[in-house]
Parts: sequence; structure tokens; C-alpha cells
Amino acid sequence: MTHLYLGANARRFVFVFAAFAAITTSLLFDSQRSEAQKFTKEITPELVGTITGRVFQDYNSNGTYNTAAGLNSIDTGVAGVTITAYDAAGVAQGFTASAANGTYSLNATGTGPYRLEFTTIPAGYSPSARSTDSVQGGAATNAGSTEQFVSNGNTADVNLALTRAEEYCQDNPTLIVSRFAQGAQNGIYAANAVLYDFPYNSGTTYTDTTVANYDGPTAHTLTTQASAIGTIYSLAYNRSANRIYAASFFKKHSGFGPGADGILNNADDPSAIYLIDPATSAVTSTISVPGVTTNSHDVTDYADDNGNTGWDAAAKTGIGGIDLSDDNSVLYVMNMQDRRLYALNSTTGAQIGATTATAITTGVTMATPNGTNGGSCIANNRRPFAVKYYRGSVYIGVVCTGETGDDDDDLRGYIFQVNPGTMAITAAPVFVFDLDYARGEADPGEDAEWQQWRTTISSSFAYPQALLSDIEFEGGNLIIGLRDRVGDQSLDAGPDGKRTAGDTLRACGIFGSWTLESNGRCGTPVTGSAPQTTGEGPGGGEFYHNDDFCLTPNGGNYHDEVSWGSLLYLPGRQHVVTTLLDPISRPVSNGATFDGGFRYWNNSTGNAERAYRIYNGLGGVGQPDFGKSNGLGSLTAMCTPAPIEIGNRIWNDNDNDGAQDAGETPLAGVTVRLYQGSTLAGTAITDANGEYYFVSSTVADPNTSDNLGRVNGGILRNTAYQVRLDDPANFLSGGPLSGRSLTVPNQSAQAGDDDSSDSDATLAVNPAGSLAAGTFPVVSLTTAGAGANNHTFDIGFRLAPSAAPVTAEGRVLTASGNGIRNVRVLLIEADGTTHTAVTGTFGYYRFDSIRAGQTALIDVSAKRFTFSVPTRVVNLLDNLAGIDFYADQP
Repeated sequence: MTHLYLGANARRFVFVFAAFAAITTSLLFDSQRSEAQKFTKEITPELVGTITGRVFQDYNSNGTYNTAAGLNSIDTGVAGVTITAYDAAGVAQGFTASAANGTYSLNATGTGPYRLEFTTIPAGYSPSARSTDSVQGGAATNAGSTEQFVSNGNTADVNLALTRAEEYCQDNPTLIVSRFAQGAQNGIYAANAVLYDFPYNSGTTYTDTTVANYDGPTAHTLTTQASAIGTIYSLAYNRSANRIYAASFFKKHSGFGPGADGILNNADDPSAIYLIDPATSAVTSTISVPGVTTNSHDVTDYADDNGNTGWDAAAKTGIGGIDLSDDNSVLYVMNMQDRRLYALNSTTGAQIGATTATAITTGVTMATPNGTNGGSCIANNRRPFAVKYYRGSVYIGVVCTGETGDDDDDLRGYIFQVNPGTMAITAAPVFVFDLDYARGEADPGEDAEWQQWRTTISSSFAYPQALLSDIEFEGGNLIIGLRDRVGDQSLDAGPDGKRTAGDTLRACGIFGSWTLESNGRCGTPVTGSAPQTTGEGPGGGEFYHNDDFCLTPNGGNYHDEVSWGSLLYLPGRQHVVTTLLDPISRPVSNGATFDGGFRYWNNSTGNAERAYRIYNGLGGVGQPDFGKSNGLGSLTAMCTPAPIEIGNRIWNDNDNDGAQDAGETPLAGVTVRLYQGSTLAGTAITDANGEYYFVSSTVADPNTSDNLGRVNGGILRNTAYQVRLDDPANFLSGGPLSGRSLTVPNQSAQAGDDDSSDSDATLAVNPAGSLAAGTFPVVSLTTAGAGANNHTFDIGFRLAPSAAPVTAEGRVLTASGNGIRNVRVLLIEADGTTHTAVTGTFGYYRFDSIRAGQTALIDVSAKRFTFSVPTRVVNLLDNLAGIDFYADQP
């Protein structure tokens, strides 16, 4: 049945409708003809020309092509997207593909108007938000939907924004870093916070001369204490569950946390990964990593902490790097004790499948940097740490330590690729680099060159031992974090006090074909603006320079290498953030020693451009912090799930073929509602282009009369919704859908992408929660994952066709189901013509010879009975039966 039900209040519209229907309908049809004529004039065929635009990755999902330098994302082009122009007959009149920078130029043949479709979107990408309508292009920074309309071939800035959900991050996200507290974690520093949160745009420019500016903000929301989680290095953030993962870490002089039982004692747990609610700072659950059993601390004396045993345990026991899969379901963890990579369920901690581990020690070829297999790194000297999940693969960082059987010439870094499905590791590394480059001084008179790992405490104040602690991918390039192991074997002062000297390196190129920076430059075309031939860095210079510290303004360097090996790179951003000692810049270096914080390095120039200080401490025995001795752990960003936007267009299907053809008229003013189950989630009204969109929001919609329906709390992932046209006013005389009926849905005969150009609505009877009873056009859909915007939910209508007359019939019944005789029933056509029927035996009525294809009203009234629903709106597309009315009385 194709009728709409109106409530009791609709009765008052009946006589108004009857009185003015003829005039209104005439005016409406005249208006429609005028509108169609106007539209036809606007799309009068033009000369052939060029359609241009850009396809770009929209890192912050705002639909705008962002290019400004600064702390927020800079969008980049996406290659290989096909743009096809279809004319008004649906015939393809040309196509092209976006270039490496995302731009395209399409010479359309034939005559306009054209429907443009963007297809062959690369795997991993989906449409992002829009910043303009999908008609006639926009500004250079605007983006429309995957289907857009232009009147002729001379149209510029027909752009499309794409997103990758795992690479989305909002502007100025919250970052988290781990900080170490000395001694037993139930000791005098038990209440110290060991996780710190801060905004991405914290601190100040690197050349600022005001010390206080480097400390802002000083307040932090996270308050998770040492007694709750102990010593933490690696962090990850599950944006789907809003949980922080904090992995236990062996750092000499700093005890483990309590583990799953939450009780600190002499059996503290080296295997624990703590799940923390950032809203409360509380531990919500604990995951135990298989095979992590060794606790080399002397829990009775953290000042000495087992001497050489504690020294040698650093970076050989406990947990190393961790990272989450793109969908946040799997946590990948490096066990440094058995040198195995584990895949764990991110909720339960259950192990998933096999492990890769023995491959690191026996199953891989430790190739030399020039690609020749058979490097001399023996199994005992292969030490893994870094873990990075990137675009469907896991990458692990390994160093050849040279500690036994090898020499300084064998010190190298390796990156291997792991298949997350099989957990198989590549037989050969995907990248190898030497660690024998010059590095200046770690401290005056103390060389910063990388040394062989050693099992006993060194007598030197600086004894740098490379640990490949972090990996980031930036625009196809590699950024490599090297942590100085000695900073986790010692205090900043005291019997085993040492000075640390980590590093940050860059390798440029494409996957599997990277070239390490050399003399401060990297890649083709060459990037970097560092001073060259300084005697520090691969090839004699450092790409990421300014990684030093001096005591007096304009004085000589006091430390040539200050990195602590932790990196944070947010896709699309201009900078990589690193942890380091003494982050404050040279002009204000006095009084800025023994600090821990961050610098932000520009990935194009290598310049340090911003800095932020977390703490200012001394770091000796009895101090809460570790001063210059690796005082901070890893970094992670609390990027929220990519928002979802759905919608698109309601139009008049002039040729009734179920496809949106160029030149067909949009339908403005249609009220569109979005429901989650029976709950109204948002309201929008189509604009002059017939477009409507529902967008995620954190506030209630301030304007429900525009074409953006803002869904407070966001459009949910993997959730069923319905788009409904369930406002009866849409269909009344003068309404935007009066006299129209749905076109044929889900057609696949048209050229191009079917789902982009078809109509998706079907009729549904009394959908749950609708504000009026009836049969309404409904699009049922289920959202996908984060960032899965979908602009293909279109609804087409056609004007009433000329056809043979139809009949409309039904019954008038008591509440108990008995027919009522002699009840007057009115049928009012769209032009105001009124027909009267009287119910006969058993309450039956019937109207014959009614013009087909129109919207009409049927109204019932009786002296002895009342009706809660006395009026119904019906679409007379065919003969209708069962149009029944029930009285309130039995």
C-alpha cells in the first residue's frame, strides 16, 4: 500500500486543502515549470572546455585543502583516482586520472551539462567530508562529494577530499608521555604521576627567549601514579575504546608496577600492560605479555639495583615497543626477553596466532647496508625493540649490538617487515644502515660515537649504546629513533651516573628503496637545510640538526646529541616530535639543565622549530626524576575516531529511469530525518541543490532548518540508521514532494558507478519512532568503520504520470473490528476535486475513476463515532485497497 497517515490534528488541514488545492496545485505546477525552465536555461549546452580540480588526502577531515605551514596538518594529493564526465544522456564524454599531486584536467567532449564521478579510489581511502555543495565546483580549497554536477566543460576547482581513518587526527590533539620515578614504586615517589598529557601545540617557538613559555601548560589532566602502574616506557592509544596502553619497562633504579593484582610487593610484575581510562586516570584492566618473567631489580636496594646484573638487563628483559593495528583490535608487543613479537587481543590480552620471534635471532639474514647478504651479526647480538604498525604491516627495529664475537664495524640498525596475518617476518630486512658515523661529544671530553653493547658497568661517563627504539613513516620516508641504552642502565649522577646521547635519523625514498640521509641532506628532490660537513651525522652532517645543548648563549656545545629516542609523527603534520634532554634553546640555556621535554623538527628543513619542557630536575640519587638520563619514555597521541558524514541529494527524475542525469532538477525544501532505531538523531532540509547531509557533532544542532543535520554525539560506527522523509508537510499541497512519487530504486543499468547515481529509497509502513504514522520513503543503511563517509544516499522522485484511472477502497470499523454503515468518506484530489462515498453493509466504501499518479487525501467523519486518525494521505500510483479507518469506540 502507498498511503500516508495523518494524526487527528490533520483534520483541520482538510478543508483548507479542499478550498485551495486547485489554485495551489496550479501555482505549484506553474512554479515547477518555471523552475525547470530556469534550470534548463542555466544548463544550456556550452562549448567544449576543460574541467579541473584536485583529489587530496584530508588529514583532519574538514573537507578543506589545508596548505598553511604550522602545527596543523598539510593536505597532500592522491594519485590514481578516475574522474569521468557523463552528459545528460548518461553517455561518458571523457575521463582522466589524478596525478601524483592530486590534480587533474579533463577535456569533456559533447555538450554539457555533465555529471562527474570520482571512482577507483585507492584501497584504504574513503571519501572525506565536504566543504561546499556538489554543483559547479567551488573555491580552490573546497571539496564536494564523489558525484558532482557542472553546467559545462569550463569549470575549475571540482575537488574531492579523501581520508584514511587510521591517519586521521583532529587539530591540536592531546599527547601523552611516560615519565619515570626513581626507586620502589610504593616508596617516597609512589604518588608521583608517571603519565603526562599535554596539547600538541604546547610550549613555544624554539627561538623564544622567555623560559616560562617553554613550560606551558604546567597543568596536566592525567594523574596515574607510580604505585598504580610503575615504570612505563611504551604507550599506545586505542581511539575506538578510549583507552591508553602503558607497558612495563625495565629501567635500572626504577621498579615495576603491581601487575594484575594491583598490590605492590617484592613480586612486582614485569609482564604487565596496563589499560587506563584517560577520563579518570584509573587502571581498568591489565594484559600480561607471554614469556616476560625476569625481574632483575634488587627490590631491597634500588640505589645499586643489582650492579652489573641490573646493568645488563636493560633492553634485554621486559617489554619493548608496542603498537595497535589500524582497527585497534590487535596489540603488537615486543618481548625483549625471548626476542619475540606477540599479537594480543587488545581487549582480553589473549594471544592471536603464532609469534615471529625466533626469526629475529635465527631466521633472518642480517644483510649489510649495501644489500649484500651474509652480514656478520651473530644471533646473540640481535636485539629488537621498536614496533610500528603501518598500512597493513608491522615493522620491527633491530640493532646488531656487537657485544660478543663482533666488533664496532658490525654495529648496524635493521628494519624488518612482519605479515600481521601469518606473523611471518621478512627473511631479509627492508632497510639497513650503519651506526659507525661520527657524532661529536655526549659531554665535554666524552665521545658520542656508538659503542658495542657491554654486559658490565662502563667506567666512562658517556658510553652510548644504540637501541632502535622507534620508527615513523612520513610521506613514504622513514624517521628512526635511536635511544642510548646507557640512560636506562644508570642514573644521571651517582656511582653509575652516565650521560646519554641518542639520535634521530631520516631515510628518504619509497617503500623498500630508502636512502639514509647524508651530510644533512636527504632524498630526491633534495631536502634539508642543516649546516654541512660538521663532523656529526651520516656523511658528515645531520638532517635533524639543533639536537644539541650549550651552557651559555652563543657558546660551544655542551652536549652534541640530546635525543632520547622516542618519536611522534602525526600523518600530514609538518613536524616530528622527539623526547630529549634539556629541550630549551640556546638563547636561554642558562638554568635550563637536567630537564626533560621535546623538540619539534621540521621534516622538510630539519630545523628545530618548537620546544616544550615537562620537568626541570637534577636526577641524582634520591631525586624523583632521572634528569638527563632518559627521563621520559615514549609518546602517543589521543586522536579521536574519524567522524562520519552521510547523505547527499534528492532530485526529480525527469525521465523516470532511476538514475541522476546531468540537468535533472534538484528538489529543495524537503525535510529529511535521520533515525537510529526509533530515536530521532538529526533533521536537515535540502538546499537549492537538493543536497542534505548528516554530520557528526559534539553539540545539539543549533539550526534544524538548514541542510546540515548535526548529530550530537556523532554518527556511530557500524550502526543501523534510517534516512526518512516522514514529515507529512513534504507531501501536502505546496510541499516540495506534492504530486510526486518515488522513482524506481537501486538501478544498475546506467553508465558509471551505480550507487552514486541511483535512488535508494523504498516505502516503509509506520517506521518506528516517526513523528507521524504512515507509509514513507525510507533509506535503510548501516554505517561502516570510523571515517567511512558515504555520500551516495540519494532519493529520486517523479511527477505523477498520465495513466488509466485507479480505484481506492477500504472499510470503516469500530475499535473492536465491526463495520460501520452510513459513514461519509471524502477523497480530495490534488487539484481540489472532491469525491464523496458512504459506507455500506459491513462498513465498505470505494472510489472509482480517480486520476492515477497523484497525491490525495481521504477523510472520514460520523455522527456517533470519533476517529483518532480521521485523515490519510495516499499516493495513487495504482489501485489501492485496505485503506481502513478505526473508530475510537468499540
